[in-house]
Amino acid sequence: MSEQEINQFPRRTLVIELEKRNLSTSGDTHILKKRLKQNVDCSTKEVIQQSYEFLAIIDFEATCMENPPPPQHYVQEIIEFPIVLIDVTQRRIIDTFHSYCRPIIHPILSDYCKKLTRITQEQVNSAPVFAEVFANAEKWLNGRELLPFQKRKYLFVTDSPSDFNKYLRMQCNITNIVYPMWAHRWVNIKTTFSKFYSTRSGRIRNMLEQLGLRLEGHLHSGLDDAINIARIVIELIKDGCLLTPNEFYHSSIENHREREWLPTMEAQSSRMVCLNCSRSHSGTQRTCLRHENQHRRNGTCIERKRNPVSRYSFISHDQSGTPLNTQSLLDFPRLNAATSVPDVERHHNRRFTKK
Repeated sequence: MSEQEINQFPRRTLVIELEKRNLSTSGDTHILKKRLKQNVDCSTKEVIQQSYEFLAIIDFEATCMENPPPPQHYVQEIIEFPIVLIDVTQRRIIDTFHSYCRPIIHPILSDYCKKLTRITQEQVNSAPVFAEVFANAEKWLNGRELLPFQKRKYLFVTDSPSDFNKYLRMQCNITNIVYPMWAHRWVNIKTTFSKFYSTRSGRIRNMLEQLGLRLEGHLHSGLDDAINIARIVIELIKDGCLLTPNEFYHSSIENHREREWLPTMEAQSSRMVCLNCSRSHSGTQRTCLRHENQHRRNGTCIERKRNPVSRYSFISHDQSGTPLNTQSLLDFPRLNAATSVPDVERHHNRRFTKK
């Protein structure tokens, strides 16, 4: 059976062929064809060996407003912290972590936020602050040997760059917590879904519909979203998708004289995402620091670029190999009139030079 023949099959024939192989018949015609192609001659086909034993799905919920002010005047704080753990071998959810977080900067939730997330004011009022929730989450991960330098091979999964790129980075900044090493690389499931099935991924509901699955729970509930993402991940594993990191977090130091970008590893500049404005800059422009006039005309990033944490960070997509285990600049001294970039570099050398 060739791929050309499979492409000509009507849905009924696809379902029959999949049933012969005891494969799932859920999903639209495009996904059924992809599934059948992946499993043709499955008796002689080598089973794809996943690189990781466990997958941890995270989907933060944060404070929000219907008509928010500019980003420099409104900080979004994490108010729901869920983790859903998948055993790759068993292809099922085996454990969950969940906690609400009490916001500090904007302690009163907007009506829009409460309606969107279904989180009540009473739930966040009685919840611990983020620093305590973060410590509990790391304790939970440590108890399952899912932290760096431990035995088990694991990988985090999100459905967008924003969970780590935006919300966790910002929350660590305002809480004065070092950005965690375990969040330096992850799978953006939307990108993986789109590439594997050669289709547009869309949102969680769209991916579920394409797989022939129903939405469980409510959208914008952190735990429900994480569970639904886990269901999508399990279907990808069943269909033979090899899950590997496709987004990375890096820290780097800017040359204060030439204002050039010094990345921690070789990357495709055209695929960078700027953490100042969460946009992908074109050409060799890796950060909006190098093109201030453009952003001044657009009215964006002028204040945020002065943030000594976010301006030294970027995310690279679809990189091969393992990212460097670099320390976050959240742990470096803040820049001010008396602290220059060379001072930061000397601090960096002291931290990582053996005595």
